[in-house]
Amino acid sequence: MDILAAHSLLKTRISELKATYPVGSPWIFLAAAALVEYLAKLVDGEDKGGKGYKDFVIRWMAQVRPEYKDFKYKSGEVDLPVQMYHVLRCGIVHSLSLIPDNIGKKHGGRNRSIGLLYKAESIDRKLQHLHSYSDTNIQDAALFVAEDFVEDIEKVIELIFAEANINTALANNIKLWLNLHPLLKGGY
Repeated sequence: MDILAAHSLLKTRISELKATYPVGSPWIFLAAAALVEYLAKLVDGEDKGGKGYKDFVIRWMAQVRPEYKDFKYKSGEVDLPVQMYHVLRCGIVHSLSLIPDNIGKKHGGRNRSIGLLYKAESIDRKLQHLHSYSDTNIQDAALFVAEDFVEDIEKVIELIFAEANINTALANNIKLWLNLHPLLKGGY
């Protein structure tokens, strides 16, 4: 698969995520967290594990919304990339939960440090993407609004492929990862 085909296919995957907005299920967050992981490996040309994911959030996601790097929890912690990896990515993907496992907790993951909602609820409750939230069940969370999160990922995809047009090392990394792990095309 070449870079242009991958770019087109990733845009298709984003439109598929957008099609799930009316459903209001947590699956969109699982798919989005997995897509962020794939993109992290794509730009690195290799799997750098949690470090690669966190670095991707800082390097790429923060370009479209600085809060991905600079979000400050009420506790004073400025570690959203850590929470995204251990709570959003690992918590949802491995446990369907926003409670990190013991390994995630050892590496800084905190219970319910991320809250999930959709745009309609965020409007009704006057809540915003990547803003601080707490209530009786959630002490200190960064809110993720599904539609805003997916749109941010979409913008990052555009940034990556625009950069790959002028950055040979990035283009080579993308080609390497695509050769090792081609994107799903259909007919699964």
